[in-house]
Amino acid sequence: MSAEGEPIGYLLARIHSNMDRRANNTLKASGMTFSQMRLLHFLFKQGEATPSQKDIEDFLQVSHPTVVGLIQRLEAKELVRSGFDQRDRRVKSVYLTEAGRGFMSAVYEHHEQMERAITAGLDAAEVDALRALLRRVLNNVLNDDGGKPC
Repeated sequence: MSAEGEPIGYLLARIHSNMDRRANNTLKASGMTFSQMRLLHFLFKQGEATPSQKDIEDFLQVSHPTVVGLIQRLEAKELVRSGFDQRDRRVKSVYLTEAGRGFMSAVYEHHEQMERAITAGLDAAEVDALRALLRRVLNNVLNDDGGKPC
């Protein structure tokens, strides 16, 4: 146990829980789901590329019907549009609308605000050190002994 008395895992869990709660409240207020946000993020990161529904299925690791439902709900919100690829009519591509781009820009601004709140009072070197330490902790968790208890 640390000198402070609280286990690191407990502190990380509390941090995650509070950040998750804030994110869910923000999503709920905007009428979005986590899966919808992941799809929008994927499309935003594609830039001018036009991913297909199959590309989205592969990225989200979900079934075709799930992706179709996500796209339909986002089309109803006018954040995406879909259509058949002009080069290959068998492929249905998905595009972020201007409203979708604006929405995602606001989301990224919110993320930046959250990052500033998380790192308030830390200088640049401390933020870099924290990020490096958290990456190492994450790698430790990802590379553990197949889920054996510590």
